[in-house]
Amino acid sequence: MNTLIEFFGKFHPVLVHLPIGFLLLALVFQWLCRKEKYFAILPAVKIAFLLGMISAIVSCLSGWSLSSGGEYDETTLDYHKWMGIGVAAFSVVGYWLADKPSSQIKNILSALTFVLIIITGHLGGTLTHGDGFLTKGLFENAKDSSKSARKTIANVQEAVVYTDLIQPILTDKCGGCHSAKKQKGGLRLDGQDWILKGGKEGKVFVSGNPTGSELYKRVLLDPLEEKHMPPKGKPQLTEQEMNLMHWWIESNAAFTKKVKEVNQPQQILPALLAMQSAAVSMKKPSIPDGEVDKVSASVFESLRNAGIIVLPVAANSNYVSANFVSIKKVTQETVALLKQVNKQLVWLKLDYTELSENSWKVIGQCTNLTRLSIDHTNLTDAQILNLTGLKNLQYLNLVGTKITTQGVQQLKSIATLENLYLGQTSIKGNDFINLQKQFPKTILDSGNYHLENLASDTQLLKAPPIKK
Repeated sequence: MNTLIEFFGKFHPVLVHLPIGFLLLALVFQWLCRKEKYFAILPAVKIAFLLGMISAIVSCLSGWSLSSGGEYDETTLDYHKWMGIGVAAFSVVGYWLADKPSSQIKNILSALTFVLIIITGHLGGTLTHGDGFLTKGLFENAKDSSKSARKTIANVQEAVVYTDLIQPILTDKCGGCHSAKKQKGGLRLDGQDWILKGGKEGKVFVSGNPTGSELYKRVLLDPLEEKHMPPKGKPQLTEQEMNLMHWWIESNAAFTKKVKEVNQPQQILPALLAMQSAAVSMKKPSIPDGEVDKVSASVFESLRNAGIIVLPVAANSNYVSANFVSIKKVTQETVALLKQVNKQLVWLKLDYTELSENSWKVIGQCTNLTRLSIDHTNLTDAQILNLTGLKNLQYLNLVGTKITTQGVQQLKSIATLENLYLGQTSIKGNDFINLQKQFPKTILDSGNYHLENLASDTQLLKAPPIKK
């Protein structure tokens, strides 16, 4: 008997659209009949109300059968039930009054029926598609209203694996069917206790065993298979998100461990770094609080005549930025010109250059620097000593240099350092992980990873056919 009731309930999403269409048509016909030239369609009003009444009652019965599974938020479900019953009741009265003369009561009933249809439909959409289904497009930012707002991760090593990395994925990709609002299969994925409890088919999470965890196994299934999750047509997990989930389960990170407390294989590092990318924006760092003298017009002219692009960083500030991008060959004498603005210079871009020892010393004398790009230069561990006096430095790009782990460690005295880029250097794998622990307040970007093939990779690449 329960099987038949459950089977009948599955027809509710199909049946529920019938009363909406029939009753709206009846209301429109009824409104038109107020004008003499449309009196001829009066019989159609009663027929439309009859069909709407019958389909509304059947929809209520199928909805009751569907709700018996206990997969929906009870509060929203109760409101939806009573609103649906209200629509059915009003359709009965509407059918009875359909061929009666127009009256104020009839008009009020029609208006209330229309309002009930809208409210019932909204609540039904909320149960099926999530909270605010009908309104999210109106009141949320149009560029990405389908995703939850994720917490900005300034330092991924300090993030809690489950809370900061995994739970946002489950909310975005699984929350529509497995949350407080709806529990398809009796499963909720919006908290530790619910995940450990599992659903009607048993446990979904086995710590240390991704392939034994339904939570992960369902993601790997062919999208055409019935048990694949998320269902076909819903936003799917990206490769990065799948890798994070596999790592979370396999590493026994549980629900409380921080990233730095968990083993981080080489292949997971790109995904971890991507999670903090929102914090690593290209916004310009703040300038020092102190005041400096204004750069004279003659100094500006001498720097620009040498090919250095010098610009004020703000209309109300005496601090400046310098860029050597337009100079084909940077000489020691050209870099020496920076001595004239060593107090005012806060942003310096001097990449793809070969600098002399004296030039590195000049850079080290620009003590108000907050942003320094010296990627793809001839910087070495010995020369980095010249930078340790830059106590205001917040952003440092060392990509493509000969710097090593030992060299970077010399920068630990710069407490203000927020972003450090180390791609295309000799710093790899475990060295990078160790550095991150030594720079807990700094976002380290190692860049240029090559992902290894995982057992979880499901895409089969075939060689192109040989042409005969």
